[in-house]
Amino acid sequence: MKKGHALTAIVAAALAVSAAPALAQEVLLRAVSYAPPGKIEDSTVIFKMWMDRVNAEGKGRVRIDLIGGPEVFPVADQVNAVSKGLADIVMTFTVHTALVPEVDTSGLSDITPDEERRVGYIDLLDKAHEKINIKVIGRTATNSGFYIFSKDPIRKLDDFKGVKIRSHSGYDPLFKAVGAVPVGMNISEIYPGLESGVVRAAPYPLYVYEMGLHSVTKYVLADAFWGSHTTFTFMNRKKFDSLPAATQKLLLDKQLEVEREMPKVVADLKDKERARLEKAGMTFVNLSPEEARRWRRLANDTRFAALQPRIAPDSFAKIKQMIVR
Repeated sequence: MKKGHALTAIVAAALAVSAAPALAQEVLLRAVSYAPPGKIEDSTVIFKMWMDRVNAEGKGRVRIDLIGGPEVFPVADQVNAVSKGLADIVMTFTVHTALVPEVDTSGLSDITPDEERRVGYIDLLDKAHEKINIKVIGRTATNSGFYIFSKDPIRKLDDFKGVKIRSHSGYDPLFKAVGAVPVGMNISEIYPGLESGVVRAAPYPLYVYEMGLHSVTKYVLADAFWGSHTTFTFMNRKKFDSLPAATQKLLLDKQLEVEREMPKVVADLKDKERARLEKAGMTFVNLSPEEARRWRRLANDTRFAALQPRIAPDSFAKIKQMIVR
């Protein structure tokens, strides 16, 4: 009897050991972001909503851990890090346009994220990312865009003439078109550049209070350009493909869920940020309706013109047909 009990115990222990891996199948996905984890803006809020919902519903199956931001991988290297599997997920903007120029059309979209999916635009971007082993999960902002923060008011497009403005290759054609003087500058250089007077204006999404721009500029051009914004959640494609179908579905379903809620979330965040900036002494100014239309048209036309030589003609034509109203 004792031998029988001992044998039963041994078998039970062996079964427990063999079953342990089956019970510990929760997949850990390591995520990074272009923004420091504590920064609050539309993209970071939407990204966190997605992660939280995946983690809540996927408990025991999958967990996303945000391991950091630029301090883990420099922003310019983050997509490459995910492509190589050094991290699994990244939330970033179109920093990798040299590799996938199609993604740089994302700021020029006149349609909603839901419409982009229905017409096949997100599928087109996803296909374009295959060559760098990246899966497009979806957008993390909408109806957001880029504003001009300046030391002097910009009430008409002629006010741009001769103004030194923080820029990079993506902005350059637009700023040159209105007679401004583009000055290449990283995000981290915006505040000191404005403080020292190296530049007198800078484009950025609305969320600049934490950057301190209210202390070095007085005005905001409230007519945003590239309104659909340019931030996405991307994932290592091989990692995504290796997940069970149910887990893949969970990741995508939660993305669709937050996309449906995104317009209201973004609108509320924008209202709060504008109120905070106005309370800090910033003045929001607008162009005339006619000049505002011209400003947005210039922003899109100059960007499309710059991108056209870099995108295959059939893809370029297809993209314009899809996203331009």
